[in-house]
Amino acid sequence: MALRFIIVEDHPEVAKNNCEWLQKLEADAYCETLSDPVAAIKRLKEFQPDLLVIDLLYGQTSGQQSAEPGLNLLRDVFKHFPHQCVMVYSSEPLLLTPLGDAIGRHEGGFAAVNKMDRRTQFLEGAKSALSGELKIPRELRGLLQLTEREVEVLGLICKEALTDQAVADRIYTSKKTVQNHVQRLKEKLGIALEDTNETNGRVALCIEAVRRKLVQF
Repeated sequence: MALRFIIVEDHPEVAKNNCEWLQKLEADAYCETLSDPVAAIKRLKEFQPDLLVIDLLYGQTSGQQSAEPGLNLLRDVFKHFPHQCVMVYSSEPLLLTPLGDAIGRHEGGFAAVNKMDRRTQFLEGAKSALSGELKIPRELRGLLQLTEREVEVLGLICKEALTDQAVADRIYTSKKTVQNHVQRLKEKLGIALEDTNETNGRVALCIEAVRRKLVQF
């Protein structure tokens, strides 16, 4: 089945451009655009896309822009659609600060990309969210709390030195799910992986976990 996207954006040209970029991931992908966050939550009750792309700022009748419609949409998504993959595409991603705890607990993929970044970052964010990963600005990482399952995985990796497959067998889940937990742990604890291999990344993760007293021997 082709990928399905919903774009929630009140600037028609931006919404159209977003669809065009997402269709670079899959040429025959279905892309639907909505300008109203309230209408978006109603639509989600009828149709769950593979990825929901949300802007945060929306024009008001006063002529001003407000983040509340976008934040309220995210609150509803987190509450009613905990596995929905989401990407926030906004010129002000730090407006997500009040939702730090909810973002950390969300079970679906989540990415936040600044509209000021290169368009290639938009695609990378979409890929990350679709893969179930967590990708957020560095400034937001300190706001995210670890889930109980992430703490459990962290202990199995750092205290017992289990592989992804061994962790999956222990907690009765898939290897891919464990890999997503590990990626989220690295993101939340600020472990930069661009220049490290998997082994070094795990060592860095465990060192940081011990430093923060998340793991004790």
